Amino acid sequence: MSIAALLDQQASQLEQLLDITRQELELIVKRKALELPPLTEQKQTLLGQIQATDHQLANHPERAQLNDEFKEQVSQLRELVEQCQEQSQVAEQLLEQSLNGVRQLTNILSKLHERQSMTYDQKGHTKGINKGAGFKV
Repeated sequence: MSIAALLDQQASQLEQLLDITRQELELIVKRKALELPPLTEQKQTLLGQIQATDHQLANHPERAQLNDEFKEQVSQLRELVEQCQEQSQVAEQLLEQSLNGVRQLTNILSKLHERQSMTYDQKGHTKGINKGAGFKV
């Protein structure tokens, strides 16, 4: 395969990766994390393909042309890679913030659960015991 064809193929793959990364970010913002796994699988497959194309370029007998004839195209590919990395970093930060919020909520609910326990009265009915703030309604 020619270098030009390999560069076109890699450009197409990187554009697909950027699109998938944008979709991931959109799902994270919309809090639809359950829809992420299929995109993650697509992304992993695509990353493997990008790596294979990159390997073909690195081992191509005419790879010296990458620094001369195809310098501009290589520069555009690097820009696409940077955009993908930036989008991934933003998505990672949003996921971390979301996970921290979930952890905080879990801690709050756990503390509330510790204060409010269920037990049974003499007749076998459930009855809440308040171990908390010490006020009665």
